[in-house]
Amino acid sequence: MGDVLHTELTRIAVAFPQCVGAVMGRGLVAGLHMIKPGGVEPDGDIAFTIVEKALQKGLLMFAPVGLGAATVKICPPLTIGREAVEDGLLALREAIAEAVGERAHA
Repeated sequence: MGDVLHTELTRIAVAFPQCVGAVMGRGLVAGLHMIKPGGVEPDGDIAFTIVEKALQKGLLMFAPVGLGAATVKICPPLTIGREAVEDGLLALREAIAEAVGERAHA
């Protein structure tokens, strides 16, 4: 399941280079480090917005962690099945898209 998780997180990073600075982790423990547009400075605000939007979609997330509280931590149960991983990643992708869209309109 770790391969499924990291493959999709990498796709998410490619789809949102304006806010995802790095994908980190191993196995079923991962993090998306969020950055401010056009730079490398941590963006805790968008990380928090992503976590909040994911929660609204039914995806329980940890509070953002790391430098500037800018890393979205992903750590599903080790017994999780493929369908649940894929559903969670879809919700996460949607949450990121919504957060980026809101920032663009701000």
